[in-house]
Amino acid sequence: DVKPDIFQYMLGYVYGGSVPKEELMTHAKDIINAADKYSIVNLKLEAEAVYLNSTIFTVDNAMDNLLYADAKNCALLKETVLDFLAENSTEAINNISFADFPGSVVKDLMIAFDRSKKRIIQDHCSDSEGEDNDDDDGEDYSLMRVSELRRKLDGKGLDVDGSREAM
Repeated sequence: DVKPDIFQYMLGYVYGGSVPKEELMTHAKDIINAADKYSIVNLKLEAEAVYLNSTIFTVDNAMDNLLYADAKNCALLKETVLDFLAENSTEAINNISFADFPGSVVKDLMIAFDRSKKRIIQDHCSDSEGEDNDDDDGEDYSLMRVSELRRKLDGKGLDVDGSREAM
């Protein structure tokens, strides 16, 4: 069920090689699927990052990307799509059917809305008062971005793959 060329990339990666960026871009989802299936975490994370950087998120593809990210435990992709939905909520409400929206994602969506709201408030306060209103002590893990959670976990030698809750 894994295409031969994808399996070859995986095998080379496991034995110390790397997958060329062009191939990661071209086959990102296939590589994520295979790396997830065979628990090759670093390859999965690399392919996820390349997919994020090569994808333009729209209201038309947001739900498909969200469902995919949720199914494959791609926390960074999931966070990016949820942030997109939070920032484009009016357009999303008017154009997306949320019938297939997984209940397990609701908390993550609320976190994205909260981050978006806090960013807007900070931007407004910075513009109007000229003060630094950053009261984040850096330890509010529930609102911390996935990339920051992964950095902290990696620094402690812990697993960086999985859902926000698992991290």
